[in-house]
Amino acid sequence: MTDYIHDYPPCSYTHVWLRVLHEALDPDDVTQLLGLQPTRIVRVGDRVHEKSTRTRTNAVWLLESSDAVESRDSRAHFDWLLDRVGDKGPQLRALAARGYLVDICCKWDSAAGNGGPTFAPAQLSALGNLGIEVWFDIYFDKEAWDAS
Repeated sequence: MTDYIHDYPPCSYTHVWLRVLHEALDPDDVTQLLGLQPTRIVRVGDRVHEKSTRTRTNAVWLLESSDAVESRDSRAHFDWLLDRVGDKGPQLRALAARGYLVDICCKWDSAAGNGGPTFAPAQLSALGNLGIEVWFDIYFDKEAWDAS
């Protein structure tokens, strides 16, 4: 069991998501294959923004921790996601074999300019067993820096 540091000082905000993206993707097919409800979907032809006339050229299926986990410890977010998809490696690899972009991203906002996300060894193993890439979208929170 991981002992989380929910108010992890180096981080001002974090969350993770599983993403499946492709121009020919039917999000309903992903829902059926994975047996999971997405937190958000985008379909080809959806408007980019409410006030925009531009439309989406790729469909996206997302499972995001942002509304489910209140913690600045990325390990809590990864565990939430792994609890849902940890046994879905074959299905995720099958989606990737179709040419779909299948990955996991962690958004991580630095509060101090040092430190960073941490993984437990079991998380690294579980993520590796999924057979998909994990990447980080890292930002430096200027407001947090200015306040320190």
